[in-house]
Amino acid sequence: MKRFITSSPFLYTAGLILVFALWFVFSYAQGFGSLVFPSPIATFSALGDIMSRPYIYEALGNSLLHAVEGFAVAFALALLFGSLAGEFPFLKKVFQPMMTVLKSAPTAVFVFLFVLLSTSRNAPIWVVTLLAFPILYEAVRAGVDSVDRELVGSASVDGANAWQILTRIKIPLSVPYIALGLVASFALSFKTSIMAEVITGSTAPGLGAAILLYRDENPVDLSKVFAVAVLAIAVVLLFDAATATLKYALRRNGLIERD
Repeated sequence: MKRFITSSPFLYTAGLILVFALWFVFSYAQGFGSLVFPSPIATFSALGDIMSRPYIYEALGNSLLHAVEGFAVAFALALLFGSLAGEFPFLKKVFQPMMTVLKSAPTAVFVFLFVLLSTSRNAPIWVVTLLAFPILYEAVRAGVDSVDRELVGSASVDGANAWQILTRIKIPLSVPYIALGLVASFALSFKTSIMAEVITGSTAPGLGAAILLYRDENPVDLSKVFAVAVLAIAVVLLFDAATATLKYALRRNGLIERD
């Protein structure tokens, strides 16, 4: 019995029950049936309504596309800079201030900057790029740096040059770290693309645009806004579950170190 109570599925379920209980409390503290802070019942009712319309699927697809486009650019840059920093330790120190700035700067600043430099449609893509780049850079750098030095030394003795060692040994052996970084950071990128869509006031279909649309339809009824948030949370939870599953598999097979 004790093992069941302390198991991860039981604790996770208990956590979900707690979330919904608090949601009910805060909702009804605003007044019975208030739609300014809608209850779970009102929110899921609204979710069923918006899920019956094609618009929300187009919006979800566009937000995911924005995240994927920005993520692809970030990964290409991370692969370049992370490989160099892993191969040449002095470059890690050179790149560190840039990574600190990108991690610390308020995301909203980049949103406004890219709205001026590009368009409101492209701004979420570039914001995702700048957000994901430091995370993916660290995953690539850590992966390259973790490769067994004896293996590298043996390859050098066999006549492999630095480029061959990097491309044929270090990067391939870094794949577990890179894959984990990719899965773990994509959920954050997805949330960032939605936030950027809201800030830019994008009118193109996207979950951020859907939030603005449903808010403007009826400012005192936020049930559809909450419903969009629930949909976004469901997508993020899927990526979090994929991250946990991948991390467990990699650790079980000894491909990454345990925390």
